Amino acid sequence: NDAQKKVLDNEFRDFELSGIDLPQDKQLEFKEIQNKLDKLSTKFSQNVLDSTDSYAKYVDCEDLSGVPQDIMNMYLENAKKDGKGGMCKITLQMPSYSPILQYCDNRALREELYKEYVTRASDLSDVQFDNAPVIKETLQLKTKKSRLLGFDNFPQLSLYKKMVKDTDTVLKFLYELADKSKPYAVKDLEELNKFALDKFGIEKIHAWDIPYYSEKLLDEKYSYSNSELKEYFQLTVVLDGLFKLIYNLYKINFIPNHTIPTWHEDVLTFDVCDSSGELIGYLYLDLYSRAGKLPGAWMHSAQDRHIEEYTTKVKKIYLPIAYVVCNYTPHINNTISLLTFYDVQTLFHEMGHALHQLLTKVEHHSISGINGVEWDAVELPSQFMEYFVWDYDIIRTISKHIKTSGVIPQDLFNKLLKSRYYQAGLQMMRQLEFAIYDILVHRDTDNVTTNYYLELLDKVRHEIAVIIPPEYNRFPNSFIHIFTHGYDSGYYSYKWAEVLASDVFHLFDGKKNEDISTLGERFKGLILSQGGLTSMLDNFTAFVGREPNTDALIKYTFG
Repeated sequence: NDAQKKVLDNEFRDFELSGIDLPQDKQLEFKEIQNKLDKLSTKFSQNVLDSTDSYAKYVDCEDLSGVPQDIMNMYLENAKKDGKGGMCKITLQMPSYSPILQYCDNRALREELYKEYVTRASDLSDVQFDNAPVIKETLQLKTKKSRLLGFDNFPQLSLYKKMVKDTDTVLKFLYELADKSKPYAVKDLEELNKFALDKFGIEKIHAWDIPYYSEKLLDEKYSYSNSELKEYFQLTVVLDGLFKLIYNLYKINFIPNHTIPTWHEDVLTFDVCDSSGELIGYLYLDLYSRAGKLPGAWMHSAQDRHIEEYTTKVKKIYLPIAYVVCNYTPHINNTISLLTFYDVQTLFHEMGHALHQLLTKVEHHSISGINGVEWDAVELPSQFMEYFVWDYDIIRTISKHIKTSGVIPQDLFNKLLKSRYYQAGLQMMRQLEFAIYDILVHRDTDNVTTNYYLELLDKVRHEIAVIIPPEYNRFPNSFIHIFTHGYDSGYYSYKWAEVLASDVFHLFDGKKNEDISTLGERFKGLILSQGGLTSMLDNFTAFVGREPNTDALIKYTFG
C-alpha cells in the first residue's frame, strides 16, 4: 500500500545516507564519525546544563525592586531551601534569570546576570564546561561525514530531506526577509533608545538593558505591563481553555489519568480520546522548572502510532504517546503558577506539535505523527496554534484573574492586540541572525581557527543585525538547537514553517462555531493525520488550494 511504499522509499534513502554504498573501510570511518558526533552532542548539552546549574547568587530583597511578588516568592523559597532564609536566590534557570533582566531596577545586577548567562559553557565561565572544542570538532566531523556521502558540505546533506533542497535558496529567503524586516528593527531600536534617554537619562542602552526598557516602554505605550497581564493567566485555567479549543477544532478530549507512572510528581498525564470516547493516545505534561532539568520547551514522542500484525486476523495497535516539556515558574507553597503571555504562546505552540503526533492515522511508526515530516515543515502545526491566542473569544476561555476571577477585559485585550507588533522587527532580525549563522557555520568549515565560530557570528551580526552584543558574548556555546536538538542547518525552518502556518491560519481567522470545526476537521484530515506519508507541500496545497506565499506572514508580523 501507499504507506509501505513510502516507508521503503525512505528506508532506501536513509540506507544511502547511512553510508551503505561506501567501501568497507569508509563504512567503518562513517560509523566512528557518527559515534563521536553522538557523544559530542551529549557533552555539549551536559556542559550547558552543568554551567547553568553551577551559578547561584544570594541577594537581599531590597536589591530586587521592580520584580513581581510571585517571582520574589520563588527567589525567597529557593534561598530558604539552601538554609538562607530571608534572602533571595537567583540562578541562571530561565524562570529565575529572565525576570531580573525584564523587571529588576538594579542595572548593575542586570549586567552581572546577563554576562553570566551569555558566557555559559565558554572560556569565560568554568572552563571544564567550555563548549568551544566541542563545537570545533562537531563542525569538522559533520563536514567529513557529508563528504564521505558525496556532498560538498553539511548543509547540502541536511537539506537533502527537507522541503527546501539547496543552500542558496535558503540563504536567499533569509536575506530577502532580513532586507524587508530591517527597517522595522531599526525603527524599534531608535524608539527604545529615545525612550530610555527621555525618561531615564540613559544615553546608551546595552544588551542587558533591552528587556528592561522594552518592558517599561510597553507599559507606557500600551498602558499595561507583562506583570499585570500575567495575573490573568493561571496555568490550570490556560490549560483548561486550551483543551476546549482543541475540542472545538478536532473533537478531541484530554481526560486525566492518575494511574500512569511519571518521572516526577509534578508531571500530569492524560488519556486522549476522540468524540466517541475511543482512546487514541496519551499525553504527558512536564511544565515546571527544577534543578537538573534542561531549560526551554519542547515536545517529543515516547511512542509512535503503529500496528503489528501477528497473523492475518490479529493486529496489535500501539497508540501514540507524546510529552510536552516547559519550564514555567513552579507553584510554591500551594500558590498558583502564573504564566506570561509568552508562556501561553509557548504552551499553545508545543501542544500543536503534540497534536501532530497524536492525531495521526498512519499505521507505520516511521511515518506516523511527526515522523518522516520534512524538518522545515514540522513547525507548521505548532506555529499555527500560536495564532489562536490573539482571538478574544479564545483569550476569555484561558484567562481568570488571580484575585478577582474575572476574564481579561476587552480594553486590556485591545491594548495587547495593539502591542502584537511591538518590536516585531527586532524579534524577526534576531531569528534571521541565528538562521543565517546556522547555515554558514556548518557550510564553511575548512581551514578555520578555533574562534572561527565566534568570528563568523560577529560577521553576520555586522551584516544584518541592529543590536550588537558585547564582545564577551558567547551565545553559540549554549546554542543547543543547532548543536544538540537537530536544528543544525535547519534553524531557518522556524521562519519557513511560519510562512506555511500563517497562510493556513488566515483561513481560520474570524471563523466561529461550525465553520471553525469544519475547517479544523479538514486540517486534521489533510495535514495533521498524514504524518510523513505525503509531502507537506502536497498536504498544504490540498488544504489551501495553492502553493504558499509570504503575504500572510508579513500581515501577521508587521500589521
